[in-house]
Amino acid sequence: MSFRCADPHGECAEQRPVLCELRDENDIGQRLFKRQKCDEPDDDVIDAFDESYTLSTNSQTEEENEDSQEVEGRQWGTLYVDAFMSALNTVLENESYLFDENEHSVFEAFKNLEDDSKKLYVRLFLRRRNKWFRVNSFSYREILDIDGAWTRLVKSSIFASSLSSMPEVDIEEILSLFNVEELRDLAKQLNYKAFRGGNKNEMILALINQSEGQTCLDLSQNGLSLLYDGKGRRRSRLHKLLHESMEVLGPCVTLCKGPVAVFERAHLVFFRATDFNEKSLRQLILARISKRNFPEYMVFRSTEVFLHRRDLLDYENALEMQSQVDDIFDSGNITPKLQTLYDILEPVYERWQTCLSSAPFGHNEERDHYLIRFTAAWIYSRMMYKLAVVLSRLGRHREAHSIYTALLGQRIYRRGKRGDWYQRKALIENLYMCEDKMNVKEVRRWKLTSLATCEAGLQDPDTHVIYQYDLQKRIVRLERELRVLPKDKHVFFHLALKEAKRRTFYGTRVSDVEIGRKTVWLNLEGHECSVEEMCLSNYKAKGWNGYHTEGGIIRTIFAYVFWDILFLPVPYVFETEFQRAPLDLNTEAFYLSRASEINRRLADIDNNLAANFISQVYDREFERKTVCVGMDWNFDIQEVHDAAECIGGHALSAICKILCEEYGHRSSGMPDLFLWKPEQKKCLFSEVKSENDRLSDKQRVWIDVLLGAGVPVELCAGLEKKDDAK
Repeated sequence: MSFRCADPHGECAEQRPVLCELRDENDIGQRLFKRQKCDEPDDDVIDAFDESYTLSTNSQTEEENEDSQEVEGRQWGTLYVDAFMSALNTVLENESYLFDENEHSVFEAFKNLEDDSKKLYVRLFLRRRNKWFRVNSFSYREILDIDGAWTRLVKSSIFASSLSSMPEVDIEEILSLFNVEELRDLAKQLNYKAFRGGNKNEMILALINQSEGQTCLDLSQNGLSLLYDGKGRRRSRLHKLLHESMEVLGPCVTLCKGPVAVFERAHLVFFRATDFNEKSLRQLILARISKRNFPEYMVFRSTEVFLHRRDLLDYENALEMQSQVDDIFDSGNITPKLQTLYDILEPVYERWQTCLSSAPFGHNEERDHYLIRFTAAWIYSRMMYKLAVVLSRLGRHREAHSIYTALLGQRIYRRGKRGDWYQRKALIENLYMCEDKMNVKEVRRWKLTSLATCEAGLQDPDTHVIYQYDLQKRIVRLERELRVLPKDKHVFFHLALKEAKRRTFYGTRVSDVEIGRKTVWLNLEGHECSVEEMCLSNYKAKGWNGYHTEGGIIRTIFAYVFWDILFLPVPYVFETEFQRAPLDLNTEAFYLSRASEINRRLADIDNNLAANFISQVYDREFERKTVCVGMDWNFDIQEVHDAAECIGGHALSAICKILCEEYGHRSSGMPDLFLWKPEQKKCLFSEVKSENDRLSDKQRVWIDVLLGAGVPVELCAGLEKKDDAK
């Protein structure tokens, strides 16, 4: 609810200069950055270091500043500003052409702010950027003059606004700044009905409901009379609620949307993000205070990611749509929101077709295949799939079918998802395209069409194994329904997934109380645990060493043996100094651009040389605890060696090849438990399922891969102990 502020001092909102009116273009980025969690463990580390960092940088002499360009760069006075400016300066040095004159004016105006104002702005920028902040709650140790800092930000009319100067404010947003006790006190002050129980949101709603529609009265010498504002309009009690709220809150500030969006755009360019993640800047801060060490590699800041400003704006606009859609899908039940989703996604098809017709990446070279991830068309391809899902849920199956057909008609964007598109298209053809279910010929025609789609999917080289299994099952079902003769049926011995050996462990379930989503059990030592830990204790009783890692040990071994290949100096994939992995790791381009090195390493692993690579990386990186994708330094090095040896060279090579080809798809879904007996050089993977749990497709495929590589796998059922099982 927007509400015009009744400023006790009269008209208060001055005209903002052009720098603050970057609305049309820059509002795109306003809601893209997810709210940062305040309880991150990194926050305490950064805050604890910040005061000493500030003191040390401020105490440097002028002579030191002249001698060292690095020291000169730290004259911003605080770690946060240092990191903020490092990212901004890198972007402006290499890609200043992506920003227009107004945006460059914002950057210059920020640089000209006094130190305390810079510090406060960056602090607030790292928080909820579209919210109001109570000035009396600020407690930043490095800012010597808090009052002066926020006053100058507001006075600039560029970077921040005060609550008292806003012509319109949202009463719900203002009330959200109160805590529960303050809301109760406010209600008493206004003589509202007492609040009994209820959470904060309910109390805010009750306050507003009691204020709306009630006229505000004034007690004077002439008795009670209606109150009017300066323009002759009758004032309601909502005005009084707003006025009293502002009096209690004291000064409040918010960051202006235009400059915030400009800085968000700069950080998007700096971090080469394929989604919006405001935690990226914290990685830079942690690296600066040496609390997080990144690998050594060659940084190559390319200028070919966004060739023109329009490309960046289109990409940013696509990310905005993706963020809105993902928020709705992630919220749970989407059925009541299907029409909302359709309204957001409806323009996607036309935009995607426009991008497709002008795509400059027709050669599909390795370099281009990676860089297209930073195009609007890449994002729109993903949204096309979401649109098809929404249309199917709305019963508009023909339109969904046309979208899958269009997606499969191109081989530029999101090739790794083609198997899923074939699968969905075949499903619609089988169940929904025939409108007359009584027309036997028409039903058969569409089943044959569905069968052909499945066959095309299996023959497509871009169809990942995880989708081949479902396509195979649908073919078997369709051939049965079509009564295909045995001699004409497909034979899928090469695709049939191997079955794991089954085992059952009985344990004591404490209750239906959950730890997260897992029920509570007792292990053999009598301690409360998850069902996986209960089964692990039973395996250990049988002489196995083991971890409940869900693939963690495999990802760690992969990081050890492929460390130098992960950080090869490949163009376009190391754009900052703060990466745990190359930017193309989760794409097909990772394998294609390093094929010779990867195949050579796989051959070395097959020849049982993995131990050499593990030792080299451990000796070089362990002391620094260098961060790397998949690496967990908590695993004892001897256990890592034992695990690699027990898996065996041939099997480890096969597993690593899968991760090289599809790290993004395959780094999850591995069995829960890894077990080994070093003296016998034996290992075992175990997927634990409690009652009513079922294997996912990813888990089935991993079991098949491991069994195919000669590694034993068990499907372990954890069941509650019954009287007859004791």
